[in-house]
Amino acid sequence: MQEVKDFGIKVTLLEPGAYATEFGASGKRVPEMDVYADVRKQVFTRLSNEKRGNPQATAEAVLKIVDAAEPPLRFALGSEVLPMARGIYADRLATWEAWETVSHAAQGNPMQ
Repeated sequence: MQEVKDFGIKVTLLEPGAYATEFGASGKRVPEMDVYADVRKQVFTRLSNEKRGNPQATAEAVLKIVDAAEPPLRFALGSEVLPMARGIYADRLATWEAWETVSHAAQGNPMQ
């Protein structure tokens, strides 16, 4: 982060994928609403099909980042994150490019 760079502090944002932990079981739940039944089913189906990493394997990767002379600002933990991000950003770029003319017009003429 730029705010602490001049102090020699290096920051890395860890962006983890799915892990086999009890994280989901620790949260509080509100009563289910029937109107969201289909969405809830889709979400839980997707989550149940995800490959879940072993949290014990993460420490070595994190320590490599900590020990790096020039650690990355962002680091994806797990094998599923990068392919998912590629798809998301490919869709975003395609949309932005398709609407580029409108986007440019929204800025108007340069002001003096």
